[in-house]
Amino acid sequence: MELRPYQSAAVEAVYNHLRTKDTNPCVVLPTGTGKSHVIAKIATDTARMWNGRVLVLAHVKELLEQNADKISRLCPELKVGIYSAGLKSRDTRESIIVAGIQSVYDKAGNLGPFDIVMIDECHLLDSCSDDSMYASLLKDMKVVNPNVRLIGLTATPFRLKGGLICKPENLLNEICYEAGLKEMIVQGYLSPIVSRAGRTEANLDDLHIRGGEFINDEIASAMDREEIVNAACSEIVSLTRDRKSVIIFTTSVEHCKHVAE
Repeated sequence: MELRPYQSAAVEAVYNHLRTKDTNPCVVLPTGTGKSHVIAKIATDTARMWNGRVLVLAHVKELLEQNADKISRLCPELKVGIYSAGLKSRDTRESIIVAGIQSVYDKAGNLGPFDIVMIDECHLLDSCSDDSMYASLLKDMKVVNPNVRLIGLTATPFRLKGGLICKPENLLNEICYEAGLKEMIVQGYLSPIVSRAGRTEANLDDLHIRGGEFINDEIASAMDREEIVNAACSEIVSLTRDRKSVIIFTTSVEHCKHVAE
């Protein structure tokens, strides 16, 4: 698996940051540009070249499986451990462990020392909350190894509540590398998507924010309505008759099923 030029540049920017600064860096790559490849490269370099240990954190099992797969493909001779209740696996001895934050936030002592901790989709971090799962785990990790370093990766380095996730007082302190969306489109790595607003609009006036994000159940309730789904599907058909395939984003699994039907 060969990295694209911007992915290699992101990896080098992380290494340069870790060598020259004491702060925790963040890599910003647009959705679809392969953050998991960057994670895999840093993880395998740390384990194979420097005999270190790496913990890769994510909040959903799909990301855990994706990251474990990319690491295994990049370096087949390394066994990648998984610690996740959802995936029914609790590996603790491997040099690279991919873990769900909900499963390990209070298990630093069980996992042993790590040299690098990487957080995928790090925009979900509470801005500077000392009692968050990530903050709790990092605090305990530093007891086991005071020199552990934290790296974040995201496509959106800000939260609706709290603004930029990289600040001196936060877990992540500064962006060390960022690839722009327009730049990736111009270079041919992303498709020049054209966004089109639907004719039938949902009422989103009563949505609330929790932890810097809209509440999932409220979004699903607002969007997954028969009249909206029917209108949207009619528009999709009329606008994509000449297309071989389309991608549709929905707000929940049930919403997805209703659109598919």
